[in-house]
Amino acid sequence: MAGIGFVLRKLYRQDNLSGLARAFLHSAFASTGPWLFTVLALGVISIMSEKSVGSDTLSYFRTILIYNFSFSLMLSGPILMIITRYLSDSIYRRDVSNAPGMLFGALALLWGFELVLAGIFYGFVAHLGLGMTISAVINFLLLSGIWLVAVFVSALRNYRLITNAFLAGMVCAAGFCTQLGNLFGAAGMVNGFSLGLAVIMGVLLGSVQADYPYPVKQPFAFLAYFKKFPELALSGFVYNAAIWVDKWIMWFAPEAIHNHGLVVYPNYDSTMFMAYLTTVPAMALFLFHAETRFFEQYMRFYRHIEQHVSLAKIEKNHQTIARSIFGSASNFFLLQGGIAIIGILVAPQIIYFCHGNYLQIGMLRFGILGAFFQVLTLFLLVLFSYFDSRRSNLFIQSIFLGLNTVLTCASIFAGFRFYGFGYFLASFITFIIAAAVMKQYVRNLPYHSFITTNASVMR
Repeated sequence: MAGIGFVLRKLYRQDNLSGLARAFLHSAFASTGPWLFTVLALGVISIMSEKSVGSDTLSYFRTILIYNFSFSLMLSGPILMIITRYLSDSIYRRDVSNAPGMLFGALALLWGFELVLAGIFYGFVAHLGLGMTISAVINFLLLSGIWLVAVFVSALRNYRLITNAFLAGMVCAAGFCTQLGNLFGAAGMVNGFSLGLAVIMGVLLGSVQADYPYPVKQPFAFLAYFKKFPELALSGFVYNAAIWVDKWIMWFAPEAIHNHGLVVYPNYDSTMFMAYLTTVPAMALFLFHAETRFFEQYMRFYRHIEQHVSLAKIEKNHQTIARSIFGSASNFFLLQGGIAIIGILVAPQIIYFCHGNYLQIGMLRFGILGAFFQVLTLFLLVLFSYFDSRRSNLFIQSIFLGLNTVLTCASIFAGFRFYGFGYFLASFITFIIAAAVMKQYVRNLPYHSFITTNASVMR
């Protein structure tokens, strides 16, 4: 991740304001790609297609898309985490000759079990009909494939390509959805969106083929990492499930809507997506500046340990990295806090601008508060990943999943005015726990560096 920051810094230095704008655009897509892409794509297509295809067709299409985005991220999460770690280790060894084989094997594994699950769900649980079932499954597989291929492109630090590919795909998806929706209804819109995804997939695959010019070999060598890093694989599932579980539960609220065998709560889903948008500036800044500054201190700390410097030097570096973490956290807290306060104050205007329902104002305010604490927790999870504290990450993510599940269920029973409060409270409690764990971990960082994360000691 830190490599993104250094690349963006070079982009910023190119030419004043335009360089800064491009750097933050790439940073926003690199840090919040799936969220940002989901919201922007749905918003643009809704504006372009509502009058021509009708609200019912548009609602049916959005329902399929929401299901595919949420479950593709959750089901692909374990493989994405393992592939990321395996590819990182290959880059560290300066041998990425197995990357094409790894990509082929990971796609085969991912699409193999997802084809079965998506086919059973859409064909026998949702009862969409043959045409829509095929369209929905193809769309689901393309989404999962994009999340996977993007890992390989990110490893090349070609973030401009990722940004351009997603933007081009979104534009194509909007155009194809409008045209095919007029001809074939909701199924045409799903297929039109899939064509846009195919553009993204094709661009990313072309980049991988060009930058990893090696024959396909050992396609399933990465499977050994599931046994070696089980916490990593599990965290990929738990983290994405924790993010989406409140939406899934709210689909069973009394106000939820049944659409062709699928159930959604559009008011809650769209409100939470709007709330997530408030985190984009802070996440972009974190990736562009704070994380890179931390990475510099992090590298100095561990490089000096490898060089067998004195205890006094290690302790000095320890204090420096601790100040870097808590200083960046304070700045991050203030920035995101300011954005959250503004969002809460102008919530009615946001709902009006997005053509929403004024009943969503309370949910939006809770959602903005929840997103505030969730993104602060994500900041800490990224730092735990640097320290390779996989159990701490999994513990915090599991806490969030459990709390979000229980408290969102409680909010449904409490009534409409508490919708969104469960997510906010779960995010707040999780952040408090994560901050306490991080404080204790950083306080004992030299011990963890020499003992708990020392591979020779663990063996």
